[in-house]
Amino acid sequence: MANMGYVMADVAADGFMVYMAHREPINERGKTQTLVYATSKVGQIFINLVILLGFSGPQTNCPGFEEDTNVPCTTNPNIIARSEFVAEYPGTWCYMKCSNATLDWDISIPQFVWIIASINLISLPFYFLLKEDKAPREPLAKFMGDFWNQLKRKGAWQVILYSMISHITFGVINAAKTPANYVWLNLHTFQYQVMIIIEKLLFFIGLNVIRRWALHISWRKMIFSGSMLVTSFNLLYFIVVFDIWRNPWFYIFTDVSASFMYTLNFLAGVFCMVEVAEPGFEAITYSLITTASNTVSPLSSVISYQLLAFFPLLNTQESIATDTPEVRKQFATLQLLTILINLTSLIALPMLPRQKKETRELVAQGEVSAFWGRFALLSALTFLAYSSVVTFLTVAAHDVYGCFKILGGGGCSAEESAVPAYTLVVLVLLYCYGVNFYHSFWPIVRGQKKFQWSMFY
Repeated sequence: MANMGYVMADVAADGFMVYMAHREPINERGKTQTLVYATSKVGQIFINLVILLGFSGPQTNCPGFEEDTNVPCTTNPNIIARSEFVAEYPGTWCYMKCSNATLDWDISIPQFVWIIASINLISLPFYFLLKEDKAPREPLAKFMGDFWNQLKRKGAWQVILYSMISHITFGVINAAKTPANYVWLNLHTFQYQVMIIIEKLLFFIGLNVIRRWALHISWRKMIFSGSMLVTSFNLLYFIVVFDIWRNPWFYIFTDVSASFMYTLNFLAGVFCMVEVAEPGFEAITYSLITTASNTVSPLSSVISYQLLAFFPLLNTQESIATDTPEVRKQFATLQLLTILINLTSLIALPMLPRQKKETRELVAQGEVSAFWGRFALLSALTFLAYSSVVTFLTVAAHDVYGCFKILGGGGCSAEESAVPAYTLVVLVLLYCYGVNFYHSFWPIVRGQKKFQWSMFY
């Protein structure tokens, strides 16, 4: 219910943001969006600071820790096996602060929830300051019919398809990287939260840099340059893989630098949404495009984890910890493979308009296609259904379903067939590259257009 309330509030806020952006002078359009997202990042930085200071102590990071010395240590063998003190201090190991804990205190989950709830309560009076003109009620059937007419336009369905295709391929990650960070870099919760905070801070800085100096740069150029810089920083991880320099702060530097470049990719996509949304349909258009972009994340996760099947030495943290030449070779190969898949997202750039003027021209052309409108909508709904099922099953019944390969897990048993997951991976990749090929390159094959490198920037 809380998530439903958040979504309702967020969609309404996004619609109002687009409404305000439409009223900006065309040479300044984009400033409202970047200001809104920058403000959001400030809130995220604050809550991550709370997590950093509240969950870096022994209660959170030391298995079996007991603050009260009158409470006996647990006898659970799984917890005991994770303690670094049990061999030397078999009777008092649970009262000792482990090396993973940076601070001496923790806050409880209820206390953390009350902090979040208090912030929400404080913000409520400010909503009454918003002034909104009351619009006449429109019959739902007429509204949806008019929205469908908008969705059939090439300017709408092409942006939706681009968002899904690019997010699927750019969202594929090296699934072995997280366990590797803990065994190779000994990355602690404190350092991880510092990394998250710096990432959001750089995202905030990136938003303001674009807001001031880059509103009129080609969106394709922004995405291309951002993707190449992200790739450059991802390549630096090979320094960690081959044990040239394994320092957690070096990894944090490369990761947060890549996050700064991700800002370029993110904003180029959301800028386009404002130009596609027509007055009166701001909230539903923006929410449809953002939903289409976000619901493909589980598909990227499935692809990421199924790639591990080709690299058996990377399937467990224990095998990665052996750090043999073969482990390093497999890890480097997987890292390079994910980078190449990420770069294929750039092939879809011809589907993205270059800037506001080109987007408005695409909309003004009036080219419509009921087939591609239905295709884009059905794709988004299919991905949403899959995403919802994955989220529900892996959260509500994680112990039962969370390990299934088809849901993005590593496999529940050695006998579990990988065929369904592999089939899903193949179908998703065929979808991405097939749809993009048809719209970007098939006209070139047929001689209707001429190939030019400028189509990518």
